[in-house]
Amino acid sequence: MRKGSIFSILSPFMEKERRDRLVNVVENRTEGIALVLENLHDSHNLSAILRSAEAFGVQYIYLTGKYPEDINKAISIGSEKWITIIIEPHLKKLIKKLKDDGYLIGATLPSSSGIDPRNYKAKNKIALFLGNEHQGLSKELIESADLFFTIKHSGFVKSLNVSVTAAICLYSLLKNRFLKNCPLSTTRKNSLLDEWALKSLPNAEKILNEIKKRRKSKG
Repeated sequence: MRKGSIFSILSPFMEKERRDRLVNVVENRTEGIALVLENLHDSHNLSAILRSAEAFGVQYIYLTGKYPEDINKAISIGSEKWITIIIEPHLKKLIKKLKDDGYLIGATLPSSSGIDPRNYKAKNKIALFLGNEHQGLSKELIESADLFFTIKHSGFVKSLNVSVTAAICLYSLLKNRFLKNCPLSTTRKNSLLDEWALKSLPNAEKILNEIKKRRKSKG
């Protein structure tokens, strides 16, 4: 089947509110930011980050190095169903792919002369890297970064939980109109709509098989 045809077949079996919701969400997904998590340790943090990313319209989340095997669904509240998680263990390979796709490599550092994410004005896509809860980002990644982001602090504490950092950075960067209004391609939108339709109807496969049988008997 061509991309988008599954959604077209299944959409009449959905409530209008649900169908419209899927279309509205996919139209507001952005490719302006790709979120990358390097050597994350804690599944609670991963789950909270996925929840924030989905809520803000970020579709693609990359895991590189080590990562938690499990997602805490009480924290993620199902956000992992609607985003695309891509695993690439090799950092160099991932950096090359992202740069080839037109992304600048943005490293988040707790204390540096980095850019406040609220002040990012450029019209370049950002691959936002966050490091693990203990050592932060690897030296290799920092040396490969095109720019650095730092959340300004006013108190004695100079670092934030990685999931909090992710939420603040995403929310702040998406105030940049270019990053916010960087839509997915039509092909990717249609592919996601197909995927989401299958997840939205408990009997989706049964409906598709029945329609295939009917078309086959007619043809």
